[in-house]
Amino acid sequence: MRTLEVAAVGAGYGTGPDVLSDADLDVERGEVVALLGASGSGKSTLLRCIAGLHPIRRGRIMLDGTDVHDVAVERRGIGLVFQDHALFPHRDVADNVAFGPRMQGLDRNATVDRVDRALADVGLTALARRAVDELSGGEQQRVALARALAADPRLLLLDEPYGSLDRPLRERLASELPALVRTQDVAAILVTHDQQEALRAADRIAVIIAGRVRQLDRPERLWHDPADADVAAFLGVGVLVRARSHGDRAEGTFGTLPVPHAGTGTVRLLIPHRALSLVDPEGGSRPGELRATVTEVRFAGDHYRVEARLLGGEAVTVRRSGGAPDLEVGEPVRLAVDTSALRSYPDSDADAPA
Repeated sequence: MRTLEVAAVGAGYGTGPDVLSDADLDVERGEVVALLGASGSGKSTLLRCIAGLHPIRRGRIMLDGTDVHDVAVERRGIGLVFQDHALFPHRDVADNVAFGPRMQGLDRNATVDRVDRALADVGLTALARRAVDELSGGEQQRVALARALAADPRLLLLDEPYGSLDRPLRERLASELPALVRTQDVAAILVTHDQQEALRAADRIAVIIAGRVRQLDRPERLWHDPADADVAAFLGVGVLVRARSHGDRAEGTFGTLPVPHAGTGTVRLLIPHRALSLVDPEGGSRPGELRATVTEVRFAGDHYRVEARLLGGEAVTVRRSGGAPDLEVGEPVRLAVDTSALRSYPDSDADAPA
């Protein structure tokens, strides 16, 4: 059974318009779902609605098959972790973690057992009696997570929990989350605007745009097959160009590409960056190539990034492994295209020129 089901939820503030519009989401036990979206997309509002901290205008929120519309926050069985940690500065680590079990009315022995287990799970047993203001940012974040786990929740809600930490620590803590969730046998939602953080932590990713979950999928499927042009644009997986589709090919200012089953009419064609490669200048011209002009070449660790512009002015990125490409800014190049990676979407402005 799914731990969480959100069905057609709408929500807003005061008499204003909907911030959430028919939002759908589901999370299973032992799974991390990352809620990925730009600032103002509604992802934190959705989290607050699930927690019971913000009312919904319509729809349903189900926990373990039960509608929780009239269930108080403290009775929903949810653990909350926020970016600012919200720890009690006058209490030590163990006392902070004990807050949830004490609020649930557990006796001293049961509370101690919960605290010990939670601290062990996050690797902080040795710091149980340390003052929280003596801890590093990463240690404070672990205390906040241990406090949420000590309440024995069925669902963890994490709202930008690593946002104030430096990149290496964020990556490490995010990568530890899936194993912790499976060990605890809970479900978890991670709200983030960081795509790399979502990739490291999530079993599935929900992209929310303008208050609606537009795609909920495994990371690989999400990146390789965006549900629509808006999802593709948000993820930045490639360049979207307008084209005229004629059944098995698409034509535009960029050139002509074979696109099986694209239909007929004006479309938005997604050319993923991963589908592009540099053509050997000594080789002959082949069908399905694009012409471009180099705008920049950058070293990126284990590869080089070649930035270029297509004939229509669209910017693309080509990843080049191995040695540095012998290219100069302004130099024309030919790009091979893996046409199996191309995707076409209906054009929202059918009258726009191709």
